[in-house]
Amino acid sequence: MLTASFANAGEEPYDWKADWTLEETFSIEIDTEGYHFPSAIAFIPEPGNGPKDPLYFVTELRGKVKVVANDRSVHTFAEDFFTLVPRAELPSFGGEMGMAGICLDPGSGYVFVTFTYQDEKGILRNNMVRFESEPGTFSLKPVSQTAFTEVFVEEQSAPSHQIGPCQVHGNQLYVSVGDAFATGGLRKKSQDINSLLGKVLRMTLDGKPIKTNPYYVDDDVKKARNYVWASGFRNPFGLSIVDGRVFVADNGKNVDRFIEISGGVNYGWDGSDMSISTNALAVFFPAQGVAQMDFARCASEALPAGFARKFYVTLCGDPDTDPIKDPGRGVMMLDYDFGAGKLASVPDYFLKYRGSSFQVFAGLAVGPDGLYLAPILPFKDGRSPILKVKYSGPGAHPHTFENERDPQQLLEARGCYGCHTLGENGWGTAGPNLDRKQMVARLKSKLFSPTYVQNTFSLDSLDIEPYKSYKDARKEVLESKGMDRINIWVKYHILEPKFDNPYSIMPNVGLTDDEAVAITDFLIGKDTSFQSEMKRTAWDSITSYIPELRYRHMVYSFLIGLGLALVIVIVFLGRPKKG
Repeated sequence: MLTASFANAGEEPYDWKADWTLEETFSIEIDTEGYHFPSAIAFIPEPGNGPKDPLYFVTELRGKVKVVANDRSVHTFAEDFFTLVPRAELPSFGGEMGMAGICLDPGSGYVFVTFTYQDEKGILRNNMVRFESEPGTFSLKPVSQTAFTEVFVEEQSAPSHQIGPCQVHGNQLYVSVGDAFATGGLRKKSQDINSLLGKVLRMTLDGKPIKTNPYYVDDDVKKARNYVWASGFRNPFGLSIVDGRVFVADNGKNVDRFIEISGGVNYGWDGSDMSISTNALAVFFPAQGVAQMDFARCASEALPAGFARKFYVTLCGDPDTDPIKDPGRGVMMLDYDFGAGKLASVPDYFLKYRGSSFQVFAGLAVGPDGLYLAPILPFKDGRSPILKVKYSGPGAHPHTFENERDPQQLLEARGCYGCHTLGENGWGTAGPNLDRKQMVARLKSKLFSPTYVQNTFSLDSLDIEPYKSYKDARKEVLESKGMDRINIWVKYHILEPKFDNPYSIMPNVGLTDDEAVAITDFLIGKDTSFQSEMKRTAWDSITSYIPELRYRHMVYSFLIGLGLALVIVIVFLGRPKKG
């Protein structure tokens, strides 16, 4: 179990709300807590009215199913029904397995959970268990349970590429299964209808094949093709059924996808990013680990009109990436036009994680009073909660997309790293490197040249946009001296790249003046005085002899230690000798 780091005496108390950026007018709060690796959430559609009547279920990765009552008391619904001892614990990749999905059938009181387990030989396999409880309102404890072991026992599973979510529609149970890394070479299981891996399956609520499945041949529960409904997936960890239409959020290697699927169709995963992006309704690049997905079916006080009839999907993030360098973890909102069969707008963030410690998101559900989220790892103060996000009016949360201008997130969100590089960020080569030392040297050579001044003056005669509107901006640049000229130029170049250059290939990405200033300060620095630049140049010269940033702290420590040693030697030698 992970250990939490608590604040030392004298330190500021941990403000967990500061770790989140929200849509404006929304707030975030802890609904319940006391979990261990919470991984999925499922709400009861019509819960009872009593304080101890179940409201929602939460799965924990290591094997407990918990149920939350109306009074927010948390009860253990089921445990110890499978064996799993990972070789490494989260946040290690080896710990990315366990109980991952939950779905409910209110009419019968069934609770379905999906998980990986180790068989008697220690082999990792997929499975499902159906718990029977009170129809309609469910209960705090099941009355019985049924395992679907025979359906899945013929094939192995794998960390992170295991069985995923499930959904009940009518009297049919849909289940998505990861490819267990069995894709490529001679192990192309994802597109093989005689394998359950890399599929969306369809079965009865008793775990039996459905005769109308596209590849059904008989009722043999060990014959994979009897269950296959759609194929060609890698990790379809997001599964949602809306008005009988099935939607999947599928993890690729470097690309993720959102797609509407139909029975009998092969969706092409063959080990390549190209296969994931083909026929996708939306592509997430770079991949952020799309996971549990839910649909807000109608507007409410918690999710008003502008946020209803939308899909919400969690983004787990890359476990090998620093959360500061990879700020994509959170919840994405997708607006799907069901009539046109395509997205009505560009996917956008509803919530982002901005904390400095590593975090993973998988569980998400739309509840009657807000959007519920399950961060898998505990907070810095040791708490492990289920969070609730809801509409609360203006000023409800201090960190919103509207009032935050984090330059690193702006550079990422506006696609700047598709053309530029900055330190270890970025992959593009169409634009110049944004590292400060190189950029300042490059701009000094350009902006103070007679050619630049002459070309800039020549644009004043143009009576077309954007040159007409930026005449004063060009004048401001030319009238500035030293580092001020570079600073001002960078700001206007970010706002409108063609303001002084008709041949610029950089697009206008729609940043505000304040956002452009924030990025400029981040790239160049707020203090642009001559003295500051001289200090910075000297410091750059010193640090240039230290080849890699991650080793500099060792050099700094050595220099500090050497300095202290010299001081001690000088003091010792300078002492007067005793007679």
